[in-house]
Amino acid sequence: MAEAAVAKGKVTVAEFLAFEGEPETHYELVDGEILAMAAPLDAHGTIVANAAFEVTGRLQGRPPCRAVVGGGVAIDAHNWFVADLLVTCAPPDGQREIREPILIVEVLSESTADRDLGRKLQRYIRLPSVQEIWLVDSGERWVQVWRRAGETWIVTLPLSGSASFRSEVLGGAEIDLDRLYRNSGL
Repeated sequence: MAEAAVAKGKVTVAEFLAFEGEPETHYELVDGEILAMAAPLDAHGTIVANAAFEVTGRLQGRPPCRAVVGGGVAIDAHNWFVADLLVTCAPPDGQREIREPILIVEVLSESTADRDLGRKLQRYIRLPSVQEIWLVDSGERWVQVWRRAGETWIVTLPLSGSASFRSEVLGGAEIDLDRLYRNSGL
């Protein structure tokens, strides 16, 4: 399947979703090209788990809102990204695509930071449902929050140390970096 799709040029999201690839390997579709994703390092996985814990606790009482780790998002006909964590309030429908994400969390690593801060971020902000994006570095304590304000975006200065930030998507909850980075070695 992949060879036929590649021979035609750019792979579409539909062709990508039919692509099976190697077992135990996760893939994204970026500008029509299927890219294998490296397995995350320990700190990366710990930060994702901590973020999921923080988010899930604040979604109680708001069904069908839920946090999804490693959820796939169709950006357009040639881009399918896998977010480290996202929140959606769209009812579950049993499909691979997580519809209408309102919060996206990307944990940056040395190997993914350029792509996450460049292509992915610029395309996430074009999704009309996305209201907030957290960029969380896994190599040092560094978090940047993007928040939609009408047709524009407000971006925080990078937060570090034991700082905290408000998440409007989570009802104004205060998110502490100490809790996001708990047991990560940072």
